[in-house]
Amino acid sequence: MIKKILGGKAFAAAAGFLFSFGGGFAFSGTTIAGVASFADISLAGALSLPFSIAVFMGAVIRCVLTDSVGKCIVKLGAMSVIVIGKMFSKRLSLPIGSGIITAISVLLSGAAVSGLIGEFPEKLLFYGLYGIISGFTAFSAAELFDGFSKKRVIDISGSGGCLWGVVYIVFSASLCAIDVPAVDVGLVVISAVTALAAYFYRSLGGVVCGALGASGAFLASAHIGTAAAVLPVAGLLTGFIGRGRIFLSAVFFALSCFMFSVLIGEAASPELTLSIVCGGALFVIAAPHYSEKWLAVSGEAPKNSIDVNAVRQNFLSDAIEAVRRDSGRISEALAASADEKSREVIQKNKVCGTCYRRSICRGELSETAGEVIPILPEDCIRKKEAADELERELRLRTARRLMNLRYSDERRLLTEQLKITAELVRSSGEQGKVRHSPSISSRIEETLRNHGIKPVRTTAGYTASNRLTAEIFFETGEIPESSERICGLLSDTLGTRLASAASVSSAKELKMGLYEPPPFDLEVYSAAVCAAGSQLSGDSSSAFSDSLGVRYIVLSDGMGSGKSAAVDSHMVIGLFKRLVCSGMKPESAVRMVNSVMVTKSREESFATLDAVMIDLDNCVMTSVKSGAAPTIIRRGDDVIKLSSPVFPIGIVEEAELCVYEQNLSEGDIIIMFSDGITENAYLYIKELLLRGGSVQDIVREITVKADVFNPNVRSDDVTVIGVKIIKK
Repeated sequence: MIKKILGGKAFAAAAGFLFSFGGGFAFSGTTIAGVASFADISLAGALSLPFSIAVFMGAVIRCVLTDSVGKCIVKLGAMSVIVIGKMFSKRLSLPIGSGIITAISVLLSGAAVSGLIGEFPEKLLFYGLYGIISGFTAFSAAELFDGFSKKRVIDISGSGGCLWGVVYIVFSASLCAIDVPAVDVGLVVISAVTALAAYFYRSLGGVVCGALGASGAFLASAHIGTAAAVLPVAGLLTGFIGRGRIFLSAVFFALSCFMFSVLIGEAASPELTLSIVCGGALFVIAAPHYSEKWLAVSGEAPKNSIDVNAVRQNFLSDAIEAVRRDSGRISEALAASADEKSREVIQKNKVCGTCYRRSICRGELSETAGEVIPILPEDCIRKKEAADELERELRLRTARRLMNLRYSDERRLLTEQLKITAELVRSSGEQGKVRHSPSISSRIEETLRNHGIKPVRTTAGYTASNRLTAEIFFETGEIPESSERICGLLSDTLGTRLASAASVSSAKELKMGLYEPPPFDLEVYSAAVCAAGSQLSGDSSSAFSDSLGVRYIVLSDGMGSGKSAAVDSHMVIGLFKRLVCSGMKPESAVRMVNSVMVTKSREESFATLDAVMIDLDNCVMTSVKSGAAPTIIRRGDDVIKLSSPVFPIGIVEEAELCVYEQNLSEGDIIIMFSDGITENAYLYIKELLLRGGSVQDIVREITVKADVFNPNVRSDDVTVIGVKIIKK
């Protein structure tokens, strides 16, 4: 019952009316910078008609009780004009209307009073400035109130932060001017808000709210402003503590204020010191009930904060994985149930179920290798019918088994695709590796449009190693002719040398990536020889970079040699390149490529995949292999062989991968090759690597000597790739 009353519209209206009445009553006798405060006028202008009336009533009652009607006649006249204006036009309750009516009402009221007392020309400029400031404050407050009523959140990000700053300074100054014994109300509120901001939004929130509150305190009084000047520093230090115990944060905040007051030689009076302590106590009371859902704040989230989208996508990924497991168990159970039911039908109905001699028959059913075979007596009168029925049932059973095999293959393929989908959903929910920069994105887009290039959108930012990266998206009909031209234009505009990444297209757009080169680079050399009697090598290779500057070297060996093998290997590399440059993880990309290769045709075709991914910021190499030949690495004085004892791509529905990770350094060499290089050549390759020399010479030497170490009569296509890490 109590919750219904508190949550009802009548209670909300009553609470709003009392709040407005109290605001008008409290602010009507305050001053800002030595003149009468306009907080009550701005409050009346910002609120809707019923609450504006409440503000006006509170101000009138305060003036009557304090016998200051004549002193506040301009303010009372302005508020009466605001109320009358809102009675006749609903547009004046909109934010822009609230600001306009407030400014005009102050100007009209001031001009009328000035004319009555004979000071019309002298005071007009003052009331004009007074009206503009009060009107902008009313607009700011109305904008915040309107956003809260529509979205149920106070948005102080972007321009909302400016509006919040104006309202906070004005009303904190007015609160500081309220005359209350023992404590200063404004300083209590400012201290509590600063402590709350430091606690929930770390040092940035503490500094901003402390500085804005101190500005308002200085507008009210230099004495109060001196006491409040230490709040930004106290908020800064309190923010470093983080979200620990509320009481300890309050104590630390109060002690910081006192310490810095002593250090600057302006120890606050007992009244102001007590106000800061009361502010800390108010923070202790308010902090447990504070909810961030009512406030939208820009900036980076704390390290321990939760990304809601990531949580939801991870849960969706887990749900897809659960569906995959459950569907597999259900399929197996149904298949077993079908086999058992078929066996029962044979035993009970198909063979001897309709014979009248069944009760005295000496025949029996035996089971051999999963087949149910009847053993009939010599005097059986329905031997031929039983044999025919058994033959028909065996044909049906064979057909069912063939269908089950087909369905089993399809289920395995579907299971693999569900697994890929789960990985994609999970990876899309992970925190991005780029710190987005709106200003750089705008500069890039503006530069391109000034040179007649029309991107759909542009995203730019900085990687974890503080390198610039950008992704530019074009419609298929607006693709620029040269990526080198764009790279040069943006390098000149941004003052940073940029390199172009591999471009990748979707169904509707093309993405062009640019990145600031990392501190390390690669020397990449390759050599290839076709098999004897073949005009076209079945091997394919590619080296490219993604938009983060991560380098990929990919090698694929198609089945056999010639055109068919070349098509398969080229297709594997093309699909892998498109997927990883679109943002997919290499492991997921290999699984997706395998799924495509399995279903691309009825003919048997497969290809190996050997992909090396190198992060050139820290020289970390990740090798992903699927049926590929070993990779040999010279790391310092050691030689390492990475093997792949799994099937190539396109053979089985569930892709098998071998993933290795190695930390490399400058001068280390990676040798990749196709199956044309046999195991007999590995020791020779090791000797070449330990002997030293250029990568180009090593690659050429391995290719030339490939046939020498090949014991097979029929040669195979040979492709050798050498990669050396160098420092720029």
